[in-house]
Amino acid sequence: MAGQYRVIFQTALELGAHTVESCIPADYTGACSVIAASDGTSVIAVLPSLAEANRVAKYATSPDGGFGSVYIKQTDGACTHLSFQDWLS
Repeated sequence: MAGQYRVIFQTALELGAHTVESCIPADYTGACSVIAASDGTSVIAVLPSLAEANRVAKYATSPDGGFGSVYIKQTDGACTHLSFQDWLS
């Protein structure tokens, strides 16, 4: 697993200051899971790339997303969605 978690996105204080945290290097090319920080185990989605995981994670922290803070982790798991649009629909 990669190094320490770092905040890569945060909603405004007025919206709860929810964060997206990741420890994945920018050059990682595998599947990523987006996980609810509330319990650290609830998988919101598994996506084929870090870019798509970032899109889902940012939306998930928004008031419309409703998940609060989330983590992005590397995974060997099967993808549940191929893109943000796939996840949203």
